[in-house]
Amino acid sequence: MEHIAAFMLLIACGDDLQTCQEHPAPAVAYETVEQCRADLTSALHTMSASQTKSFGKCIEIDPALFYEDVEIVWDVTREGGLEVSLDVINPHMAVQSVARADNAASANQKTGSQLN
Repeated sequence: MEHIAAFMLLIACGDDLQTCQEHPAPAVAYETVEQCRADLTSALHTMSASQTKSFGKCIEIDPALFYEDVEIVWDVTREGGLEVSLDVINPHMAVQSVARADNAASANQKTGSQLN
């Protein structure tokens, strides 16, 4: 089985860098960052033919994240840089937090009713 080591993010923006959108990369994922970088130059060249401002980056990822829900968060800076982060989404944590909040509310209601 292949492991995923990197993915490419391509972003196209208008002249003012206020309106940006993701564009499909030539491959879903890469086994090495080097493979991704080898494709990045040609992908940016192809995009720049039809887009005013084009940005791209190869992001190295931990293969273990393949089994997690991850949100890709990106931002084009005023200086024309592309910042990318991966935020792990943990639905179990949110459910547990809500459950604890519900239990605390129930305990407070019981304590309050006993005081009356």
